[in-house]
Amino acid sequence: MALISPEYANQLLAELTEGCPVPAAPTPLSRYTFQSSNHVLIGDTAVRGYKYKGRWRLNDRDIRAAGNRLASLPFDPEDVVDARLSPAEHNGTWRSQIHRWFERISYQNQSANGCRCEGQQPCSGTRPNRYGLGYGATFEQVKEHYGQTPIACTSPLPLLTWSGTAWMVPRSYAALLDRADRIAAECVEQAARCSRCNATVDVSKWRTSSNSGYTTLCPACAASVARPYKDHLRGRLYASLLKNSQPEAFLCRMCPGQRQAVHWDHCHTHGFVRGPVCASCNTYEGGGHRFIHRPGAVRHLLQCDGCRRDRTVPPRHQSDIVLQTFVPDPHGPCAKQPPSAWGSIQEDGSIRFRMRCWQCAFAPQWEQVVPAAQVRRLVREFVDKALEAGTDVPGQESA
Repeated sequence: MALISPEYANQLLAELTEGCPVPAAPTPLSRYTFQSSNHVLIGDTAVRGYKYKGRWRLNDRDIRAAGNRLASLPFDPEDVVDARLSPAEHNGTWRSQIHRWFERISYQNQSANGCRCEGQQPCSGTRPNRYGLGYGATFEQVKEHYGQTPIACTSPLPLLTWSGTAWMVPRSYAALLDRADRIAAECVEQAARCSRCNATVDVSKWRTSSNSGYTTLCPACAASVARPYKDHLRGRLYASLLKNSQPEAFLCRMCPGQRQAVHWDHCHTHGFVRGPVCASCNTYEGGGHRFIHRPGAVRHLLQCDGCRRDRTVPPRHQSDIVLQTFVPDPHGPCAKQPPSAWGSIQEDGSIRFRMRCWQCAFAPQWEQVVPAAQVRRLVREFVDKALEAGTDVPGQESA
């Protein structure tokens, strides 16, 4: 099996469908493409993605078969059908996606220019004008914003025509997209089944990234292939771990349910191992924002002996700690406190908070800096209270 990159797959599809009535459209394939299922739709062909050495790949033979099938689609531009969303149709179909494009452009046009429905009263916002759109929007605006957005790796907008009463699309192309919708739904349904016991589970909770791609394991099966972590690597440096030291053998120490781990989470400041986590928790901790509010989060961060010794946590979590006690100054004559603030750590250890007041016209945005010394003091007090109380967040019980 010859695996190729997504970039080369897009190039190959373009070559195979060049000059065809329904050409393939470049599709930005990433790990999120395969999050809901293991496949990407090229026309009405489901092509499986493979994760190899940390990068997603596709089978060269599958791409060629899908491109040739798309290029051979019977096509009569005069045989058209209505492309509009029917009242009974649900979201998630190709018609609903095109309908959303039209609605968004109509709304943006109305917001910018007011309603120009050319004498149609009362204005409903959805009644089509001579362009088939509401609020005086034009099809050119739709193409400008969504002309490069593919559906099933094809570009639908160039194939749409306005009959004077409805948007139409070639019948064979509509049938292809209908088949693509059904196949996509089947792929998603299959991805929602546990790979071991075939039970249907909540994909958002139990489907997770792994070294070989996304896998779905129900809690019972996860517990059968992985075991709880007992802190046996406490005090070990991540750099000292052997390559065969597999985190997949353990359950994620952060998830409230039983979910298989993928990574050894470690402190990038001190280098100590914290424990095994799933891909979702690893991403959440790496992002920093509001991570410390999760049950078990502070206890997990303090598995790093360096953080415990220095009474601190990694810089990306410090703004959330400071916000628990820091009260920003009101700006100018506006006495209202901002409902929220976003802080970023600076090179000197200070935190720059950016705040916004939607009710204040003269200064809707402003900044305030908490000095590094104050940040260190607040973080140290927070960690001391957490260690003394044995809780994750002062005033909250640990999970």
